[in-house]
Amino acid sequence: FNHFGMGAQIAREDRRESVDGSQVSAGEPRGNGFFSFTGNLNAETSSTQGSRFVIGVCAMDKKANSKPMTEILSRLPRHTFSIVLFGDDMILNHPVEDWPLCDALIAFFSTGFPLEKVRQRSSRVCPGFNGAVGTIQAMEYVELRQPIVVNDLSKQNLLMDRRDVYRVLKDHDIPTPRSVLAKHHEANFIESDDYVELNGVRIHKPFVEKPVNGENHNIYIYYPTNAGGGCKHLFRKIGNRSSEFHPNVINVRREPGQSYIYEEFISTQGTDVKVYTVGPNYAHAEARKSPVLDGKVMRDAVGKEIRYPVILSTHEKEIAYKVCRAFGQTVCGFDILRVGNESYVCDVNGWSFVKNSPKYYDDCSVLLRQFLERALAGFADPYESMHSPTDRLLGNSSSMSLLDMGERSGADHGEDGRSSEMHSPGFHDPLDNEGQEEELRCVLAVIRHGDRTPKQKMKMLVTHRRFLAFYEDRVGQGKKKDLKIKTIKDLEELLAVSKQMIDQPAHSDELEKDQFKGICTLRDVLERWQLCGINRKVQMKPRAWTHDDQSTIPHGVGAVTQLLVIVKWGGDLTHSGIQQAESLGQHFRQIMYPGGDGGLLRLHSTYRHDLKIYTSDEGRVQKTAASFAKGLLELEGDIVPILVSLVLKSKDADSMLDQSGSSAQEMILQVKERLHNILHRGDDCGLLRTNSSSRLVRSVAAALDVVEQPMKKMERMHKLLNSLKEQLTTFLDNDATEKAENAITATAFEREQLAWAYKPPSLERQGSETSVVSCLEPVADATEHRSTVSSAGARPKKPAEHMANKTHTRSSMGPSSKKKKEPCGRETLEMMRERWAKLYRDFYSKKHNTYDLSKIPDIHDCIRYDAMHNAHLYLSGIRELLDISASLAHALVPQEYGIDVHEKLHIGTNMCRSLLKKVRDDLDLARGFNITHRLNPTFATTDHLIKSAHRSVRTRLYFTSESHLHTLLNVLRHSVTGQDENAPVSREAVKFIEDIPELCYMTHIVVRVFERGGYHSLDPHRFRVELSLSPGATGDPLTEFSPKEPLTVAPLKVISREGLTCQEFQDYICSVIAFGNSKPQPE
Repeated sequence: FNHFGMGAQIAREDRRESVDGSQVSAGEPRGNGFFSFTGNLNAETSSTQGSRFVIGVCAMDKKANSKPMTEILSRLPRHTFSIVLFGDDMILNHPVEDWPLCDALIAFFSTGFPLEKVRQRSSRVCPGFNGAVGTIQAMEYVELRQPIVVNDLSKQNLLMDRRDVYRVLKDHDIPTPRSVLAKHHEANFIESDDYVELNGVRIHKPFVEKPVNGENHNIYIYYPTNAGGGCKHLFRKIGNRSSEFHPNVINVRREPGQSYIYEEFISTQGTDVKVYTVGPNYAHAEARKSPVLDGKVMRDAVGKEIRYPVILSTHEKEIAYKVCRAFGQTVCGFDILRVGNESYVCDVNGWSFVKNSPKYYDDCSVLLRQFLERALAGFADPYESMHSPTDRLLGNSSSMSLLDMGERSGADHGEDGRSSEMHSPGFHDPLDNEGQEEELRCVLAVIRHGDRTPKQKMKMLVTHRRFLAFYEDRVGQGKKKDLKIKTIKDLEELLAVSKQMIDQPAHSDELEKDQFKGICTLRDVLERWQLCGINRKVQMKPRAWTHDDQSTIPHGVGAVTQLLVIVKWGGDLTHSGIQQAESLGQHFRQIMYPGGDGGLLRLHSTYRHDLKIYTSDEGRVQKTAASFAKGLLELEGDIVPILVSLVLKSKDADSMLDQSGSSAQEMILQVKERLHNILHRGDDCGLLRTNSSSRLVRSVAAALDVVEQPMKKMERMHKLLNSLKEQLTTFLDNDATEKAENAITATAFEREQLAWAYKPPSLERQGSETSVVSCLEPVADATEHRSTVSSAGARPKKPAEHMANKTHTRSSMGPSSKKKKEPCGRETLEMMRERWAKLYRDFYSKKHNTYDLSKIPDIHDCIRYDAMHNAHLYLSGIRELLDISASLAHALVPQEYGIDVHEKLHIGTNMCRSLLKKVRDDLDLARGFNITHRLNPTFATTDHLIKSAHRSVRTRLYFTSESHLHTLLNVLRHSVTGQDENAPVSREAVKFIEDIPELCYMTHIVVRVFERGGYHSLDPHRFRVELSLSPGATGDPLTEFSPKEPLTVAPLKVISREGLTCQEFQDYICSVIAFGNSKPQPE
């Protein structure tokens, strides 16, 4: 016998001898009683003569009498083991000398458990840990009785301190997220808007903040400003909630005497995995919806949290082995984060059981029996050769063994000694599909962003010393360097500078009129939009500086004397765009996947749905993707956590989905120059159509029929732009007059109210309920929105305001209650007027008598936006300008990506090359059978409502802008081989596409791959492809839009030719990629 075996022998002898009555005899239990298991924990017996060993359960009653503990211990053989429950009274109120004797001890911490009474003294107690009842006793009970210990008590205190947990994990080469330990009183701890830093180690947001106390489950996740900011508070489940989003909280906690671990946030695509070991060679894994997403707990009909058994990878099995060994916990639970093919341990919980899994109860009881028998028999390593009944049948399972078991036949093993998953119960052999219907394997979609506000830009030259000082404070004196202003602190300081310049007459007198107006616009942009940085950019570029020959600075550059300030704003997703994206996600969930509305949710939560969402770097595109995912997965709450958790942003994704860096730009510029020359001829469009060397698509031809004479239409459009500008100027003049009159006649109280009425939204609104939504979207009625008091975004009442509202009854009739004509969202009338004035100035060059065709799409976007969101201003000329701009845009925009077919193909293949390569790789994966993470069919019971455990679907969503949709459609409908029958789009569908005048917001192209079981696995007809197209929200913005009901998205129409196989489609994509690498032919 080894040491533990001798301990068991001594304990048995002591129990039988019952010396002096100071020790408890077998017939005189001092706990809840000796229990010989017959399936009832409360079946008391007077002796243990029929059992060889006594197992003591030293745990709080809530845990000892729980269903999982009862189910497992009741499965232990009665002739071998008797069980004694110590009970709360014995554990808490009696000395260890009075505790029942046992051969083996199951003891573990839970709330209220006096760990120090049953293990050795700890050299360090975690700050804030209140679970132990004193530390004066050493490992009294274990040292006194020396039973076999199932879970090492001396190491359980490690689990109380996350510092110890991470140290042990790293010591055993177990992967963990990158992290730092910070004490906030330390001078070298630095906190910035988007990162924390300690001793030169920087952790960027999003990051996770964990208290070092392992029993403190108040964990915070902080989000970067470019995603909207705020933080997510994770906590132990309260009802159906497990987290809450706080948009106002941007700074880390600084509680006195507390230390925190800051670790990189790892996106797991919305799913957490919990692993339960029973010995180092067995691990059961379950997946659940991550609380990071929306905090809503998914529960079944009886109120239990829904979890699904999943299969562990070989690497994850090795992690389970190491965790069990490293912490000495036979029965142990821990959490892993999966990202791609990597897995990281983020928490170790100690004693944990799977709930509601009879299969797990069977396996656990068998393994626990093996461990106890071997340990009590004195084996040096009780874990050796432990295996469950599952291991005899299933080698690649979440219930796994790393040991070679002789009971398996050699035919069931691969080269590594483990059984092949081809023999796993529930495994779907792709060759066994004969006679089955086809099954969805993959969904790919390329989607345009939703409805947005007009994109705007302002440039101004400044020379004032305050702006120059602001610049030099950040780049250093004498440096010629462009400055991008991103942080909230810098933006707030720039706002303060602009206010000072405007409010102080001494400064404003120094400014020219245009410069003063530009600074006012800068102030309005910074003041009226949340400083979140996702859709607003401010840059400063040096344009002039002094030259000092005596300067020590290289090149003799002295102080900067002139700066070009560039401000970009707008282009934000509107409230309607958010609704469109979320509704489309819901529609996808309902029609794209098997099993109806709930089919996708079951697939996703059970690791049978492999979802990846890619976006460009534009804020409106990212928000569209997050809103779509919210509808697709039926999520709730703010989209910031969804955006960070589910949407993949990277340089590769941005280059794939953003046209700015495309090699096709040179040819696009050449095409635009040709279009400029064509439309400025002054010809009738009928002649233009007749004389065209290339066949115009039908929608362009129809648009040209409406245009008739482009020069005259553009002249009329220019006059309508001026009309809008003048109408808005009149509004501003009337407001100024009204304000001046009210200021003269108003009482003191009304003047105070008037000041509040004209005050823009406060910077304190940084965390309204909808956070990024509030940051980016305009609201349907700005005046009503301003009068609505929200919990987080309303202006604070002044001290005397509440009483004033009671005493000054005429205030409700005063000027402050009169509704102003305000544009939608946070745009001011002045900004709206300047938007149209700039278009009026830029569209026509009087000197050259030419029109800037690049402004036509901008004019169309602006008038469509105002037709929908600013209809309450009742501007005249909206319909006419909408119709003219639409016809010109419909004729012009499709041609910008190529006038003839050859140009369309070259521009399309160059702009979409990276995306097409990614789609080609996606199709390769769709036809494969290797899935990194998947459901464990052995443990999936009827309770999980899973009919097809083998089913798995890949979804890849690519969110981008209009240019990628145009160019992708061009390469799909125009064959690169010159033979139309080789193109994947049918001839009938080409006619449908040519009749589409515009690829509107939420346009999407969908590729679905189906597997047909009636074909051999190598037959190319086994996988077929279906292409579908929706032209997006095509309704009339004047007649079909309302703030509560945005324009609906047109339904999908199948455009692929009949019988298109996946192999044919992949071959075509390869030919398109090769075509893009060739040089364009001259005209």
